[in-house]
Amino acid sequence: MRSLLCFFILLLYSSILVAQNKDTVRLYFELNEKVPNKHSQQKIDSLIYNDILYPGEHVMIIGYADYLGSERYNEGLSQERAKNVQAYLQQYGIRKEDITLCIGKGEIERPNIKGKEGYAADRKVDIVISKGHGSANARQKIPQSSPKIEAKTTAPQKHTGDLIDISSYKPGETFVLRNIYFPAESHDIGGSRKTLDMLYNILVTHPTLKISIEGHVCCINGYPDAYDIDSKDNNLSLNRAKAIYDYLVDRGIDANRLKYYGFGKSKPIVAIERNEDDAERNRRVEIRILEK
Repeated sequence: MRSLLCFFILLLYSSILVAQNKDTVRLYFELNEKVPNKHSQQKIDSLIYNDILYPGEHVMIIGYADYLGSERYNEGLSQERAKNVQAYLQQYGIRKEDITLCIGKGEIERPNIKGKEGYAADRKVDIVISKGHGSANARQKIPQSSPKIEAKTTAPQKHTGDLIDISSYKPGETFVLRNIYFPAESHDIGGSRKTLDMLYNILVTHPTLKISIEGHVCCINGYPDAYDIDSKDNNLSLNRAKAIYDYLVDRGIDANRLKYYGFGKSKPIVAIERNEDDAERNRRVEIRILEK
């Protein structure tokens, strides 16, 4: 009976998402952990940094757990995960009245999976953002001097803020396109304009530069690439790379300067993903320098 009830709840939830303009962001948790880890926190930071989420937007927070543990324990764990994500969002000024739902749905049943390590992909919280409810004035309420936002824009070697020092790269070398945001199982680039504008500006200021856009995914088994809910195929990494390619071409970059590829999970940085840290390293878009 409980399984049947959960099925209808999820069916209704899915129907609502299809009918409305929503983005879904998926945060993964370590085994038995209630608090978002650093990668999940950085993903939330990126939502704020890229103006995907701001006060005034309606947000639903849905927590889950895998099948390890008792039903009662998993319900409590999923609820605590959702509440802790809500608390993190509120630190950024997301108001309680903007959070229209904050619940834990307990475990996701996996009758054909019985491993003692559980199913890591089900230890998650979905943040569902209803687009179009916020206002331009509401965006200004998030202080841009926030320490979290500054930390997000602190760049690694060869980067300065959102700028990339192309002169330090040689043909054949790659860099990871940071602050790229895709909704779960989607190739929609709507939330990555700032980063893509940065890449566009690099190409404009370096007119002889040619690049390859290379998509990579994580967290799949038995398939070369992940499922894309937009195109209804298993070409997610390819579709994401092509979406970036199309964006640049539409902005006026010569298509002869660009190539795109989807490598699925064929070129992981971490061979065996044991936690979200490993998944985050494998889930990426790389830019390869072809010619300068």
